[in-house]
Amino acid sequence: MVIAPTTAALLPQESYAEEYQPSENEASYLINQISTSAQQIADSNDLYASVMIAQALLESGNGNSSLSSSPTYNLFGVKAYGQEPSTWMSTKEYVDGEWETMDEPFRVYNSYEESLQDHAAVLKASSYSSGAPNYEGTWKSQTSSYTDATAYLTGRYATDPDYGQKLNALIEAYNLTQFDTPAQAGNTTESIQETEVSAESESTSEKTQTSSNTGSTYTVQQGDTLWDIAQNQGISLDELMANNGLTDQMVTVGQQLNV
Repeated sequence: MVIAPTTAALLPQESYAEEYQPSENEASYLINQISTSAQQIADSNDLYASVMIAQALLESGNGNSSLSSSPTYNLFGVKAYGQEPSTWMSTKEYVDGEWETMDEPFRVYNSYEESLQDHAAVLKASSYSSGAPNYEGTWKSQTSSYTDATAYLTGRYATDPDYGQKLNALIEAYNLTQFDTPAQAGNTTESIQETEVSAESESTSEKTQTSSNTGSTYTVQQGDTLWDIAQNQGISLDELMANNGLTDQMVTVGQQLNV
């Protein structure tokens, strides 16, 4: 369900979450949590999923900030106005050439998906006074690449003068442009991968069953995370990563894991 933004929520955001440097594993975990929803929401709103996910990583400290955690789920530092459900927290603002810390009211959501939906609504909405879109420069149809969108956000969505550069660095580090492919096409590709993996698994099933040393395998499904797989298989996350020589928690649909 799309969250209808309030009048104030349509105004350019001036908040900027306190800078936090997440580890590679932490970043991968949040990407796994929100990438499917972000891809679908961005695709239906003419937005870059890569930019949306990068903003979530940067603004929320990879989901570790108090604001982005349960029960508030505010990934993007969206402020609350009027009678909206809110919580007061400290934030840093770039004012007159320097950072200042102040307390501000922030919106409360019921889930990450609600936060993603509201963020898309803000980027697609128009000013009530002029009727002009607030963030048209972030739309796919109005830009040539994601770097145009991140540049447009700088000084408009966030007061940090290096905001766009930080988003670009995250997009490149975690290959987030892979999520800019339309969600439907991505799902078709995943279905093809799953079919190919299934066929390969069937052709080698006898060898797997007769070998006592190979152990069992698990094929990654849509929405899976390494933590969920480890819990369901009754092993620790560290053991699962070690079994498969993984250095981060990124997995892809159709990937086979030794469990």
